[in-house]
Amino acid sequence: MVKPKKKSKRVPVRLRHKIEKRGAEKQRKERKDAKKHPELHRKKKNEKLNIPNSFPYKDRLLAEIEDQRRAKVEEQVRKREEAKARKKAGDVGEEAMVDAGQIEDEADSDDMDEDMSDSGEGNSAMAALLASARARAAEYEAKDDSEEDDDDETSNNVTKDTSRRAFDKMFKQVVDAADVVLYVLDARDPEGTRSRDVERAVMAADGGEKRLILILNKIDLVPPSVLKGWLAYLRRYFPTLPLRASNSAPNAHTFDHKALTVQGTSAALLKALKSFAHSKQLKRSVSVGVIGYPNVGKSSVINALTGRLGGSAAACPTGAEAGVTTSLREVKLDKKLKLIDSPGIVFPGSSEGASKDDQSRLILLNAVPPKQINDPVPAVSLLIKRLSTSEALFEKLLALYDLPPLNAGRDVTNDFLVQVARKRGRLGRGGIPNIDAAARTVIMDWRDGRIQGWIDPPVLAGTAAALAASKQHGGVKEAYAEPAEDQKVIVKEWAAEFKLDGLWGDDDGAAEEELVEGMQE
Repeated sequence: MVKPKKKSKRVPVRLRHKIEKRGAEKQRKERKDAKKHPELHRKKKNEKLNIPNSFPYKDRLLAEIEDQRRAKVEEQVRKREEAKARKKAGDVGEEAMVDAGQIEDEADSDDMDEDMSDSGEGNSAMAALLASARARAAEYEAKDDSEEDDDDETSNNVTKDTSRRAFDKMFKQVVDAADVVLYVLDARDPEGTRSRDVERAVMAADGGEKRLILILNKIDLVPPSVLKGWLAYLRRYFPTLPLRASNSAPNAHTFDHKALTVQGTSAALLKALKSFAHSKQLKRSVSVGVIGYPNVGKSSVINALTGRLGGSAAACPTGAEAGVTTSLREVKLDKKLKLIDSPGIVFPGSSEGASKDDQSRLILLNAVPPKQINDPVPAVSLLIKRLSTSEALFEKLLALYDLPPLNAGRDVTNDFLVQVARKRGRLGRGGIPNIDAAARTVIMDWRDGRIQGWIDPPVLAGTAAALAASKQHGGVKEAYAEPAEDQKVIVKEWAAEFKLDGLWGDDDGAAEEELVEGMQE
């Protein structure tokens, strides 16, 4: 007997689409109806706590909750009536309005308390927690109000004290853990990123057993003559190595120093550190701490050293803005060397007098993140003042933004920023130049090296270069005297430990000759 053929359960496509359309139409109608009558579709709150019947003292607990709720409602009504009475009387004025707002906030928070109690939370514990949170919030607001009432001078002192505490903490940790300290300086302004207090502290630490090397970073942003002058000046105090830790930003104006490349300078620094570790012959690895101002290139120095060993070129995160490194970080080069990266610190002991000028100086040193710059105009004014001392640099600044000569009779900074805003499209409503946005554009161009500028090195008093520079600058060119003999001895001993003698003109006589030739050029 032939079995009957089973009927297929497959639905034709036409019927399946019809069912889907009907389902979609029904959902659309339900959404439409919900919009017309929202009160019918609102979820109702549970007015009573879902307490199991087996819970002991259930009736007593419900009665206590009901009493507390009734007392809260009565208290809210009383407070509202008192607030209305004060408003009508008019004795308090604006204070009554503030009190009414606070009362309404408390009423809202009380409603929230009721909702939380309805959800089954422990009522007494939650009330205590809310009371504690409100008390702390009131203390915090009172503290903020008192701080806002303080004048600018007090706030500046607080900032300086905070910076000093951060300096003491981070700096002591690095110096205590390090055998060699690399002090990274910006080649455009080495003295601005250098602190004599830091150098004295390193010299005095651990009975004078610590070693300090000055690293002149970002050398591609200064011409060869300026670099030679700073090397000759700094090497009379501490062993100093030039370094180009990373490639320049796009469209940056750089100088070619021939042998002083990223690979060559980082390889020379690594070789010097390995020579010191080999001469010490310690059973442990030699720790090398890296310190300096924010955004001076400390993490880039570590990445350049790890790249020479074939490691990751991004052992430490870097960025164009200050504040990328936020804590101490250890990077192991090999079994003999270990590097310690530290956050950038604005070291105390700066020579600037006024706080406003000091803030502008820090902005030009790239030590302040762009988001923390409240007023960039004074920094641009200081930059223009520095570049105005060199006619060639000031003309390059105008050529960068394609500006005509500025009007000397007006405010030079304001005239410059107005023209920059028009050239770069930094305009507000009605085509009004946005001075703040234009100033920030100039600061970013300076940070990335698109604007050329540097501080000329001081020269040794009594030399031909000093006399020539003094005549050129009208007798106001800064000169320095010879350091003490014990300082010279220390430099020679440390240079021998790191095998730095004769490296890139490190010999004093050769450096002085190069300095004289550079100044005469």
